[in-house]
Amino acid sequence: MLLNKIVSIKLLLPVGVIYNYRTMKLPFKTYMITFLLFASCAVTEKMLVEMPVNAETREEFIAALNEVLIDTRAYAGCREAAIWINEQDADKVWIYEEWQTRAHQEAYVAWRGETGNTSHLGPYLNGELRFLWLNER
Repeated sequence: MLLNKIVSIKLLLPVGVIYNYRTMKLPFKTYMITFLLFASCAVTEKMLVEMPVNAETREEFIAALNEVLIDTRAYAGCREAAIWINEQDADKVWIYEEWQTRAHQEAYVAWRGETGNTSHLGPYLNGELRFLWLNER
């Protein structure tokens, strides 16, 4: 749900004069400016998907995963999906994701389950996926 907020501000123009945001009276013209901010646009849900993989086939897995992430990035509500690795953990791959809402991510996971278009990744996995929601402090 989008929450709209109308924000009242005054602009400080380079000449050092503060103009009223409603009338923006300048010597020869009158301007009306209304600023709408969508509160939900500022909020982003962040998560890590931890995937235990077979170390010997990790690079093959990453190549296949990059193909899958094309659809992920195009899915409604997805703002980012990037693959991360740690050189000292050869048996793990992480996807860092940003979603507009958790509901968007849950709908995406359900869609993946319905389509079965990630089943080819199964042989690369060596355990259960972990979905870790992140909270900034």
